[in-house]
Amino acid sequence: MIHRYLALIIGTVFISNTLMAQTPEEEAVVIPRYDVEIVIFKNNQVPKGTEYILPVSSPLKDETILDLSSADSVTAALEMDYELIPVDQLRLIGIVGKIVASPRYDLLLHTAWRQPGVERAKVLPVWIKGGRIYGNEYTSIDNQIEFQEFAEQQETSPSVEFNEETLEALELEMMEKSQRENPAGLYELEGKITISLSRYLHTYVDLVLRRPRLSIDSASGSSVPTGNTSDYSADTRILNNHSLREHRRMRSKNLHYIDSPEFGMLILITPYQVPEEIEAVLDAVEMTDDAAVDGNT
Repeated sequence: MIHRYLALIIGTVFISNTLMAQTPEEEAVVIPRYDVEIVIFKNNQVPKGTEYILPVSSPLKDETILDLSSADSVTAALEMDYELIPVDQLRLIGIVGKIVASPRYDLLLHTAWRQPGVERAKVLPVWIKGGRIYGNEYTSIDNQIEFQEFAEQQETSPSVEFNEETLEALELEMMEKSQRENPAGLYELEGKITISLSRYLHTYVDLVLRRPRLSIDSASGSSVPTGNTSDYSADTRILNNHSLREHRRMRSKNLHYIDSPEFGMLILITPYQVPEEIEAVLDAVEMTDDAAVDGNT
């Protein structure tokens, strides 16, 4: 009966507060687990001006990654002891309420996951998406960057005829590629967060906030548009990437803040403790197994 009860628990909860890795020469190594909770919000009071925004590429997905927006990815990550944390276990609900109530900010994402504390080479980066979804009438600045790189390459070592027809075909190909990779459109917020443990906890953030490029009024020098979006210049259909890339050492149980002029992120990393009732079942099973071994000797 105890074994059946334990199997039910394992099916719904990750019972291991520690993961055991053992070699013939070494004793079992205890690997801790952590709850990671993040809140990301954008700043609605960004200073307006004519500042030139350098083109920045979107983050690249790693070959092995936990995509929180993909059910298949979340299921596959369970085998590596990564799991989503239910909404009723989130700790930053109160802070999120204040962000939502403030006209200065818009909430982009509030989520949490549980993961093992391992070195960066073994950790699974977490891919996130949030905010609004821009339709396929928008195009990412990534396409322009790729187009520019191709043009520069052709100028130095042309491999095909570099003419208007070739450029139009390339531009169409890049747009179709973007639509295939993002059939539902582009998310306002996207990127990856990596939490690793060596001597300390380390957080690596690589995110972009996408915002439409505004047309510049040459007379006033301002970037305040008028009318509907459809009345803007073609440039307003291009989504600029506002980047937040940072590496920071962190303490567990402390609330940390990382920001840029456009958006910010709160992150709380907490050591995970196995619930007492599960530990009691494990102890009971261990005692039963020991008794069975003693009875057979």
